[in-house]
Amino acid sequence: MMETKKIRKQQFGLVALSLIMFVVTIDTTITNIALPTITDYFKTNLTDSNWVSTVYVLILSVLMIPAAKLADQLGRKKIMLIGLSIFGIGSLMCALSSSLSFLISMRFLQGVGGAIAMPVEIPLAVDLLGRAKANKSVGIIGAVAAIAAASGPVIGGLLIHLWSWHAIFYINVPIVLITIVLIAVCFGESFDESVSKRIDLIGIILLSIALFFLTFVLLKGYDYGWLSKKILLMLFGSILSTCLFVITERKKAEPLIEYKLFKDPTFFSSTVIYFLCGFTIVCSSVVFNFFLENIKNYSPLHAAYIIMFTSIMTMIAMPIGSQLGQKLNYCWVIVFGVFLTSISLLLLTQLSMDMSVFTMAFDMCVLGLGFGLSSLALISAVQYIPEEKAGIASGMVNAGRQLGTCLGIALLVGLLNNNIDYSFQQTQSYSIKVIEKSNISDPLKQISKRQVKKLFVLSNYNNALEKQKLLIAKSRIKYVFLRKKSIPKPQKGSGLRKLYKANQQLIIESKKSGKNNTFIVEQQSLSQVISLIGEKQELQKIFKQTKQEENRQIIKAFKKTYLCAFVLITVCIPVSFFTDKK
Repeated sequence: MMETKKIRKQQFGLVALSLIMFVVTIDTTITNIALPTITDYFKTNLTDSNWVSTVYVLILSVLMIPAAKLADQLGRKKIMLIGLSIFGIGSLMCALSSSLSFLISMRFLQGVGGAIAMPVEIPLAVDLLGRAKANKSVGIIGAVAAIAAASGPVIGGLLIHLWSWHAIFYINVPIVLITIVLIAVCFGESFDESVSKRIDLIGIILLSIALFFLTFVLLKGYDYGWLSKKILLMLFGSILSTCLFVITERKKAEPLIEYKLFKDPTFFSSTVIYFLCGFTIVCSSVVFNFFLENIKNYSPLHAAYIIMFTSIMTMIAMPIGSQLGQKLNYCWVIVFGVFLTSISLLLLTQLSMDMSVFTMAFDMCVLGLGFGLSSLALISAVQYIPEEKAGIASGMVNAGRQLGTCLGIALLVGLLNNNIDYSFQQTQSYSIKVIEKSNISDPLKQISKRQVKKLFVLSNYNNALEKQKLLIAKSRIKYVFLRKKSIPKPQKGSGLRKLYKANQQLIIESKKSGKNNTFIVEQQSLSQVISLIGEKQELQKIFKQTKQEENRQIIKAFKKTYLCAFVLITVCIPVSFFTDKK
């Protein structure tokens, strides 16, 4: 009877930890797909609304390590319940937000709760199940984390489609209430008995400042400019805080960060790979989602259906990989995962505007399989760590993944925006050349070129070509009404040119035969109409050529971005060979 009760406690405890990992992790990616909707709802711009996603990732990255240390000292169960309560209140307030500023501040609060709860999960799992079963439990929790990260856009798109953006926050509340009850019932209090209860306040402050500045620079460097005064000052502040932190901590018998852990090649290598997992998820949840919604003009739900295959393959890969890792060796499973991730990014460098849904889904499947297997680095990172150090080790590894996500946003999104800006410049130059060579009137050429220059000054892609088409059309109409002379003849060799010549010949013959002026005026008007139709066809031809060139340049921008990601992941493949000691 007692044994059955213990098993049930363990099962429900593991369910609670999995639910916590799911809601905290999914909130790092679920808001990405909701940002356009949130932007429209609050009638703001994407730059401001982007803070809804940024502030959460920022706080997670900054507070995870200090939170893990405090939990080891003050009690893991107690700290977990506090973190969950803060996360739940933050989620509810996010859903009830009536202004963007309030929503961002509540996301900050939600991030604080998530940062407290996430690193405590692994030590609680070890304490509940024991070291013998720890790897299996950590594998389940890691699988949930990977699935949640990959599923964010999918679940977010579905909730927005069925209800509204508020639902992505409301859904957290009942889950948090359930987990609070389960944590209170299933877990006993646990500590790291090897450390003192003295809180290293100076260390926490210095580390938090260093991580805050570094994360902010990674997330906002491109927006503010990498060489802007604000970014350079923050980068300097991060370096200075880090140096002060290292200097002060080296003198302490019990430093905030357990530097000795990095001497273990398995822990160090696994942390690097888990860092890359955070980087990888940006490739699908942000970059590829941007391609589907902003370039292909898919709805959030349609985009989610394609990205969903990443989640499906992650669900399949994690349990299978975990079983293979336990029976054989985590090293080879993770090596294969990183290799597949690299291959998936190579496949994405072949992106094209006419790529089939099947091909896109296949690429997401390969990415999901690689991401799922690579995420087993969370297990390999802590499998040889002493039980009492599982908390701080978990905080360090999970903080690494969040920083990987920040680097992905900084590097890939920044590079993509830069590439798209360059593509606009190239398309603008091409469009002006096409206009110059076209058979339209000089006034219309000047108007069209001015409109093109205005359109491609945009720094973000927002369907510029559709606006171009509209403005050129307006210019043409304006021209038709203001100037009805000097309209060029239709293109040589075209049917309209033949019709124009025939009508002109008719006018000449009519004048010779002495026909009345009304008939001649009508025929002259017909020639003008024919010329205008020819001019319209020329404009349509210009638009088609410009559209094709812009598509080519935009795809080139995405290819360059994915090529950069491919190179980074490929270079790190050798690191994955050290993720297990066996």
